[in-house]
Amino acid sequence: MDPVIPVQNWRKGSQWVVLTRKHAEVVVKDNTVFPMFQLYCKRKSLPEFWRDHPVPADNSKEHNCIPDEHYVQTLLAQEGLEGEITRRSLTHSSWDLSSTADRERRGWHPMTYKYSDATPMLIKSIKDVDNIYYETEYRREWCSSKEKPSPCFLFARKFTRPAALRLLNTVTFKIFVNVLAFARIFSNVFLSRSPVG
Repeated sequence: MDPVIPVQNWRKGSQWVVLTRKHAEVVVKDNTVFPMFQLYCKRKSLPEFWRDHPVPADNSKEHNCIPDEHYVQTLLAQEGLEGEITRRSLTHSSWDLSSTADRERRGWHPMTYKYSDATPMLIKSIKDVDNIYYETEYRREWCSSKEKPSPCFLFARKFTRPAALRLLNTVTFKIFVNVLAFARIFSNVFLSRSPVG
């Protein structure tokens, strides 16, 4: 895509982005970056799918860029607006499990949390993350909100249905217990009041 999109403007990020009105207008008016993506940005066959399909004879014609992870970020960098965006994801994903013996947890995709993983300790460990180290950029970012330290993640992925239900049941049970405790306290306060007479 170089020289139209110089390599120093090439970006990768989360598939989910939130745009301000100004940035959305840049996307709508774009007639430079999008055509380049249409021309060059095709999914490259990944090794995990080669067992179902033959290895491409000439994979030099394949391009490993994924539009939903590259386009908006690259466009905003190209337009000089990168300083106006937050460069990190609010969604926790666990990628670094290459040493695990479980083949299902290795590969090109984030690990999927199973039922046995879905515990309050997991959620606490995700909520306690207050910094992110970007290996490819050799930089650490401390998470903040309104210039005060804050947890890095508001969301987490990927959970199997049983894992998600286990977490929801745990939360629902805790809410139920708290509501019962509140109701007991409230009824004691209400019943101890003497009627106005």
